[in-house]
Amino acid sequence: MRGVVSVSSPVRDRKAKTALQKYYICSSFGQSVMKRFRTLFLFVLLFSPALPAGAETDGSRVKIRFGGRIDAQLFTDTYNSKTTNGGILYYFPLAPAYTSQGTDINRVSTLRFGVASSRINLTVTAPDLLGAEARGYVETDFMGSGDMLGVLRLRHAYVGLNWRRSQLLVGQTNNLSVPEEITPNTVAFGAGVPFNPLSRIPQIRYTRQVGESVRLSAAVGMYAGKEGEAQACGLVPDFAVRLTAGGPDALVGFSGAVKSIRPRNLTADSVRTTRRMTAFSASAFALYRFGGGHRLSVFAMWGQDLSTLNLLGGYGPRLSETERGEADYGYTATQTVATWIEFETRTMKGWQPGLLVGWTKNLGSGRAIDLAQASIPDRGIDRCIRVAPRLWYHYRQLSFGLEYLYSSASWGRVFDRRYRPTERYADTQDHRLTLLARFKF
Repeated sequence: MRGVVSVSSPVRDRKAKTALQKYYICSSFGQSVMKRFRTLFLFVLLFSPALPAGAETDGSRVKIRFGGRIDAQLFTDTYNSKTTNGGILYYFPLAPAYTSQGTDINRVSTLRFGVASSRINLTVTAPDLLGAEARGYVETDFMGSGDMLGVLRLRHAYVGLNWRRSQLLVGQTNNLSVPEEITPNTVAFGAGVPFNPLSRIPQIRYTRQVGESVRLSAAVGMYAGKEGEAQACGLVPDFAVRLTAGGPDALVGFSGAVKSIRPRNLTADSVRTTRRMTAFSASAFALYRFGGGHRLSVFAMWGQDLSTLNLLGGYGPRLSETERGEADYGYTATQTVATWIEFETRTMKGWQPGLLVGWTKNLGSGRAIDLAQASIPDRGIDRCIRVAPRLWYHYRQLSFGLEYLYSSASWGRVFDRRYRPTERYADTQDHRLTLLARFKF
């Protein structure tokens, strides 16, 4: 028929395409707006004047308190290093990367500024719940995931019941292998990673006061990420214990943990497998205060596959079994030792100097492993040392920190069957200077 435009005409196609593009643009914009709205809503909710800090709800004895801190830090590096969250969380210098002319392209200086480590928290307490004092705690920061800064990240979210001589905690908080009693007071974010473990996991923890100065804690928890999935498929949670003895002026502690994961459910031939990788760890720590407030702390840890604690480590298939062509092979973990010592003075007219020295070393694996199929984050690093003097100045809610980090890393070029380096690169060094301004509320 004349004068009738067909369904497949160019005019109709262009209009449909334009409408479709507008729909996708609006949809994407709407999703972005909704994400920002949810973040803004949570922020407004946390800081709502309807429940000011220390508020007590009507008709009950439940108390609500808000808190947190605002961090602004400027930091510079002289060598490319492993970092996350926009460079805020620092690990160690990378291995050299040489051009054909022999130039190390990782030898470059950078300057960054970050505020994402700022955090807010909410504490809710009730004096009598099941015969205990109940405490709920939620804390978040803006570190996001990877380098997606500015996105809220859940740090802690747990409920605690405190009886006279025992405590029960359910939720997400520090891994029991983290020495909470002696956390380093560093200016740089991370509290001494990768020498001091850093991990927060969902868990059930029970603590018992034994006598006047001895505390025994036990916890079962689950990791996240790749090993978390392997742990979920293996149906076995991480189990950890910690024993501490002493008081605020002198303290010693010991901890141990065991985890069992099932890296695969099926072999390459789609045959069901139940082979596991079991890893153990143990640590010891101590604290001593003297001279009116000076503090000396020391920590040491040995373990297998400590990668879930932000330390060195990993695991891989047993080489003897893969060489025989076995599809259903077992696994062997690498071993790592990490240690640090910290000295910090008492606060003197607002000033508080301190020093952290750390060292970590790859010890290889107990059996030969297939490195081609191994799961080893940061493969190649063999040892790392750090010397970090710092200076804090505190004035009421304000704190200013200046810290210098000297880090040196040794990377293996060639490894033997037990993941021990036989050839090395030249050691790499990084000099990081951090200036921090903090306001606590």
